[in-house]
Amino acid sequence: MLFNFYSNSFNQFSKGYAKGLFVVGLLLIGFGTLVWILKEVLAVIAAAIFIVVGFVCCFNAIRIFIGTIKTNKDNDGRNNVKIRIEQDADL
Repeated sequence: MLFNFYSNSFNQFSKGYAKGLFVVGLLLIGFGTLVWILKEVLAVIAAAIFIVVGFVCCFNAIRIFIGTIKTNKDNDGRNNVKIRIEQDADL
């Protein structure tokens, strides 16, 4: 006699999780092998990516900094709005 303690949906979820985990493991093994074989090439590619991303970040930071300076200069000549309430003596 066979007893099933888990539902069919739990069984399907477990199989799907195991398949996904197996594929991720194979990808990690393949990537690790490529890194081991192509150390120099991958190091140069990674360094180039970091340098390009660094320049992009610095360029965007300078643009934001200049934009804030421009908005501060524009707002220096303006006064805030003042609301005046006049009270009638007739009331």
